[in-house]
Amino acid sequence: MTGCVALRAPGRIKGLLVCLAVIVMVPAMAQSSLLPEGSSDIEVGAVIGTAPSAPGSASRSAFLLPQFSAQWDNGVFVDGLALGVQLSGRPLLKYGALVALDLGTQHSGGRRSGVRPVLGAFVDYEPLRELSLHAQLTAPAGEDGSGVLVNARASTGGSVGAHASVTTGIGFNLADARYMQATFGAGDYRPGWGVRDIHADVRWYWQMSRKMTLTASLQVSRLQGDAAASPRTQRRTGVTNWLALGYSY
Repeated sequence: MTGCVALRAPGRIKGLLVCLAVIVMVPAMAQSSLLPEGSSDIEVGAVIGTAPSAPGSASRSAFLLPQFSAQWDNGVFVDGLALGVQLSGRPLLKYGALVALDLGTQHSGGRRSGVRPVLGAFVDYEPLRELSLHAQLTAPAGEDGSGVLVNARASTGGSVGAHASVTTGIGFNLADARYMQATFGAGDYRPGWGVRDIHADVRWYWQMSRKMTLTASLQVSRLQGDAAASPRTQRRTGVTNWLALGYSY
């Protein structure tokens, strides 16, 4: 299981929010096709980086995130705080369900939810050799859930040397009214559902050895619509960067 330590965070809640954002972001791109029968894939490592303390926040927090992932030939996988199953046997179309752990989120008015499970589903499709499409839906379980968030991303990439590769991606996050109110509502301001943000990213992978991989990522996002107009939004543009070192067994 993944642990999380916030470094120089403005507060415990903000540190947990940053950790949760990275926990969700990193595994979202990690699903793969079913492994050969009788095989498994296990990787351990660590992620370090910085991100906005919350969507629209002007403050930033640093994080150190030990990472563990494992996949089995039956489609079951563990990735950080997420447990899921990949149901498709087709190499170009993957889909499945997952459950993750929400470490706590802060709602409008200062109210904070406790630790709870987050339910989700994902779809990955490769219509062309160098084009990947990804979609993921997540929603906290229980009556105190903070709404539904849908992430969509298209990416492309290729090799830049014998042991390195680069991918670039663009996408957006779509949120329902309950999520928008919990995250961006303030006083009489009641945002509706819509696109929360658009984002672009670049990732560089270096195969240091047969078992070790170094990954660097930079993502820039910009809030849209009601999220951008919220009185709680201090900065529309947010930058997240992280560096990960992984060791595969």
